Amino acid sequence: MRGSAISIRPGIILFLFACALLSLTTRLSDGIAAEVASPPPSKESFNLILPFKDLTVGQGQEATMDAEVVNRTKDPVEISLTIEGVPAGWDINFNSRYPSFPVRSVMVQGGDQTTNKSTTLEFKAKIPENTKPGTYPVKVTAKDTKGATQYVETINYRVTSKKIETGGIKLSSQYPVLSSGSGQTLKFTIDLKNETNKALPTSIVAQAPQGWAVRFKPQFGDQQISSIQIKENGSETLSVEIDTPATADAKEYPVAITARAGAYEANTTIKVSLKGTQDLKMGSLAGTLNTAVTAGTKNAIDFVVGNAGTAPIRNLGFVTKKPSDKWTVEFKPDKIDALAPGEVRQIKMEILAPDRTIAGDYMMTLTANSVDVTKSADFRVTVSTPTIWGWLGFGIVGLVVLGLAIVFFRLGRR
Repeated sequence: MRGSAISIRPGIILFLFACALLSLTTRLSDGIAAEVASPPPSKESFNLILPFKDLTVGQGQEATMDAEVVNRTKDPVEISLTIEGVPAGWDINFNSRYPSFPVRSVMVQGGDQTTNKSTTLEFKAKIPENTKPGTYPVKVTAKDTKGATQYVETINYRVTSKKIETGGIKLSSQYPVLSSGSGQTLKFTIDLKNETNKALPTSIVAQAPQGWAVRFKPQFGDQQISSIQIKENGSETLSVEIDTPATADAKEYPVAITARAGAYEANTTIKVSLKGTQDLKMGSLAGTLNTAVTAGTKNAIDFVVGNAGTAPIRNLGFVTKKPSDKWTVEFKPDKIDALAPGEVRQIKMEILAPDRTIAGDYMMTLTANSVDVTKSADFRVTVSTPTIWGWLGFGIVGLVVLGLAIVFFRLGRR
């Protein structure tokens, strides 16, 4: 037995050694793979991307490109921007996009492990008309104000005496969303720009919801137009009037505007945000605004309220102006939380005229009100007395007549 145990022990040791060696090899291979799969973090805090480094432009033209500043860290980075070597009379700037104004520094928010934050600027160069043809290099420097990262780019402008054909037409709106109630007219303004070197006759059309009316007018004029002539490299501001139907639902509606000039086309979308309208209707089930009640007896009258508008009516309550404080009027229910567009609700109004009310006609004003809308209606209430009081009245009148007859009879005999 002892000899058998001694012969087995070396095999066990070899087996354990092989397992340990295999585990170590696996860990080393995983570590190497991880190093290969995860590149070291970038030492640059940001990148400056200027897509065009060599441009051809004509005398008196503009050359514009988007410049993107990308933050490669998780913390905000401030980048200073400088432009050197600008020829005399040239106007070259980094500009913010909306609204556009010159920029000399930009703060870019930090990103996370999967995404980088960036800010897009407009890099615009305006070349004077009297610029001599030739190549003009301009140096652009972007530097991290708190770090070592710096980008230096050179952009060459090749100026020619011949105008360079550019983009076409551009359509935009400074205020593309306006709000109003249904049934109102809204007025937008749109800017139409000709980015070519020739005058362009341009047509304008709108695609709006069915039943809507859209009119184009000059910014300072009242005549309706469907086309306009835009001079070379010029722009026009137009007024867009939109009539909304009174029955339009409360929501946001897009209106697509398209401008066409030959082969060029530009599009923009303006939006109408309708709040809707509340139109409260009120009346009796019989269709009349009068009723008859008996004094001293509670009388129930059914009437209805309806929302003929396009927006809900909320927190609707009821009050009355009574002929006298001794009258009582109750509503069941006495409040409606919400009355949806097109909805009609039946309300029961219970009227109690005092038992000694003189028979006749009385006016009572019923008012339904909420924060958004108020509606009033005058009810004529005809009051009659109970039958017993009627007979009592006849008896009293009879006694009075009888008493007068006796008096006249006695006086006549004298």
